Amino acid sequence: MLIQPDKLRKLLIVVFSALFLLLAIQIRFNMLFMHVIDNGASLVIQNLIPHSLQYWISFGGLFTHYWILVPAMALVSSSLYFMNYKIAMWWFIVTQVLAMILALTISVILKIHWLSGPKLGPTIPNILLVLWLQILAIAAVIIMPRLVKNRRIRQAVTIVTIMLWLLMLMACIQRNDMPFSSGLGSLFFGYFWWQLSEQQYRKRAKHWRHVLEIDTLI
Repeated sequence: MLIQPDKLRKLLIVVFSALFLLLAIQIRFNMLFMHVIDNGASLVIQNLIPHSLQYWISFGGLFTHYWILVPAMALVSSSLYFMNYKIAMWWFIVTQVLAMILALTISVILKIHWLSGPKLGPTIPNILLVLWLQILAIAAVIIMPRLVKNRRIRQAVTIVTIMLWLLMLMACIQRNDMPFSSGLGSLFFGYFWWQLSEQQYRKRAKHWRHVLEIDTLI
């Protein structure tokens, strides 16, 4: 099975969904606490970052474009296909599309307001960061262990992917004036969605292989 069992998965789904719900309530009701966090994070990241770290943030900013995201999604899908995980390929594509739809729907609920007509604030969670989280998680947790057997190298790759995602988050705050709460929502929602999609894959993969009659690994 492509997705390994994890005793903590159900707990993680509950914890991160609860964290996102708590954050969403704070944002929807425009709590002062969230303004303090957003303004403080924006001040630090935009004005107080050391120059040595700024170069790395600029590197992370290279990935904060959809024209980079889409080829990355295609690369992950192709990798799963050529590794003969065709059900997993479709699982990845469907979960990415659903994540985008859900993130946009949640953003409308949380950030729509009336100002001489309906206006939509910054997306929360940030769709780009949510999709990148899924891509990096699959690359580090699923694809890499099947290509590299050395445990230390796999751990190093995992650390690199986490750091890359954090650099992208800081680049979005610097370049796009994204609120820190949007990035935090991307982390909570993205990790919840990742764990939930893993759970559903373990439950449904064999069923869909039988239904679709595909000769593929699961």
